[in-house]
Amino acid sequence: MELTDVIKKRKSVRSFQKIDVPNEILEEIIALARTSPSAGAIRGYKAIITKEKIVRIDAPVYLVICANPEAYVSRYGERGKNLYSIQDATIFGAYVQLLLVDGGLASVWIGAFREDKIKNTLNIEKHLKPIAIIALGHSL
Repeated sequence: MELTDVIKKRKSVRSFQKIDVPNEILEEIIALARTSPSAGAIRGYKAIITKEKIVRIDAPVYLVICANPEAYVSRYGERGKNLYSIQDATIFGAYVQLLLVDGGLASVWIGAFREDKIKNTLNIEKHLKPIAIIALGHSL
């Protein structure tokens, strides 16, 4: 699919079929999305795949995008910690969403969630900061 077609086709989908998405496909999408721009090529973020329902929207898979702010401190100081880490993780997440469309999948970006609940439920490491959840699967 051409990039312009992918961009035109991408939309927020909140209803998904109960069809599993294989981890191999998700890992391939994550690997491709890691080619996104990153301050100093640090790529200080992590994508956590879970099939456990963690938000109100029912989806076969949730991808929790976490920033690692401390990864930027030595090179960029507080600006890297507070800004570049969030920017990089967000750009990565946007690439993920476009790659999902290209792969015939749908998604919705969820920014409103209780960070403490997500961190506790998924045992996310203290140094990581969840910034978005992408609910994804095959659209209804």
